Amino acid sequence: MAALIGFIFGAFVGSFLNVCVHRLPRNESVVNPPSRCYACGTHVQWYDNLPVVSWLLLWGRCRWCGTTFSPRYLFLELLVAGITAAVVGWAFTATSASSPWLLAAGVTEPIARAVAGAAVLALVYFLLVSSLIDLDHMIIPDELTKGFQFAAPFLAVLAGTNLMLPDLLDPGAWLWRQDVYGNRTTNVIPFAVVIGSAVLGSIVLLIASLPLARWIYGRLLPEAQRWGEADHHGFRRGVQVFCAALALSGGALAMVVALRPSDWWAPLAVQGALAVLGLIAGWMSLYLVGLIGTVVFARNAMGFGDVKFLAPIGAFLGPVGVLYAFFVAAILGTVLGLPMRLLASKREIPFGPYLALGAVVVMFFGTDLHRLLFTVLLSPR
Repeated sequence: MAALIGFIFGAFVGSFLNVCVHRLPRNESVVNPPSRCYACGTHVQWYDNLPVVSWLLLWGRCRWCGTTFSPRYLFLELLVAGITAAVVGWAFTATSASSPWLLAAGVTEPIARAVAGAAVLALVYFLLVSSLIDLDHMIIPDELTKGFQFAAPFLAVLAGTNLMLPDLLDPGAWLWRQDVYGNRTTNVIPFAVVIGSAVLGSIVLLIASLPLARWIYGRLLPEAQRWGEADHHGFRRGVQVFCAALALSGGALAMVVALRPSDWWAPLAVQGALAVLGLIAGWMSLYLVGLIGTVVFARNAMGFGDVKFLAPIGAFLGPVGVLYAFFVAAILGTVLGLPMRLLASKREIPFGPYLALGAVVVMFFGTDLHRLLFTVLLSPR
């Protein structure tokens, strides 16, 4: 029943995402004007705007002028419906779906699982719309990435996805001090020092790197690819927005640690730390790859939209998980993208869709992937 409800709900969401994919890269509002036929301009009535059903009943044509609508509208509605049903099914069956702090706070398990599913769906819809726009226009709109950088850390703590690799990084170890008798006491100083240093250090490093980035992208690139003043301004603005999002999420985490609202503050702090560190890792990994790659190859090695795209993904996957996602994306980009580029007359292939695929693989199969790498491939013979 939950999966069926998810499928129906997802079909309606898919109809809206179709609007987003079409209008956002054209700088059009996604709510005004209402849906209309782009051939004759007639507003689509509600009974002709039902997802899947209306397209099939009208055979993909406008009721008034007979213009054919792209099958992509139907495909995306069905795709989002299926994805939504799958995520809902995962949320109510996976042992790692719900957040431990919600359960510790007294939230019933069905509600905690529903909340986790809603948070993950927000990420999946973000990945899907961004990827389709990137495939069509080779851009990922700031309207998507900038706002989601602020929202992602707060959404990420509602699901258990960034807790998948505790053996590689466990911020909880910084929160407790254990004596020789096994008694644990709270010790927030190491925790505060590590997280505070990461947040403040990242902000200082990014702001300090702006002159270097200006020199690299304004001087080292071939003349046809060099950034103009508008590009530098957009880059600087993007860094400022990320620093603001990082300061907000870091400040919220500091309040949790300082106030300790109840017994569940510690698991919330652990997830908050992973979200903040993942946000930093997602941004910094591609940012550094772009700077270094541009210097080495004397060409723009990484789109800045991809940097802003991976940062919120990191909040959901944690700092280790987002690095896994990056390497999975690089492998997929090599295996799938190289033949596509050769067959498409050297057309540039956007990296955003591969990052999205890497994020999905790690989110739902990250534990299995980690076990494969560290217990099978690296185990002694």
